[in-house]
Amino acid sequence: MSNLICVAVLVASTLIANVNAGYMVQGSCPDDENGRPYHPGDQWNEGCYSCTCSTGFYGCNERFPTCTYPDGCMKVYNDDGCEIMAVMENQADQVCDPIGCWAVGK
Repeated sequence: MSNLICVAVLVASTLIANVNAGYMVQGSCPDDENGRPYHPGDQWNEGCYSCTCSTGFYGCNERFPTCTYPDGCMKVYNDDGCEIMAVMENQADQVCDPIGCWAVGK
């Protein structure tokens, strides 16, 4: 199982490097879970999103893109419910190559 997780991280890292979508929100950065405001340069994860605070705005992008896969593939999700990869339905150690991927900003 740990090999499957390592493969998932490698596949997700490759996909993230090839997909860059999202948008920026003008205004001050939000507060963290303890009520302290984020400052320019701070980064945080929010569920399936990775966010960065800048001066006067912040932006969030999906950490793992959403992909389509060939028939016979089953999507795999992490504990946050983020899609991280797909494997063959009958061979969980066989990773599927995505047909196409996209990321959505928050």
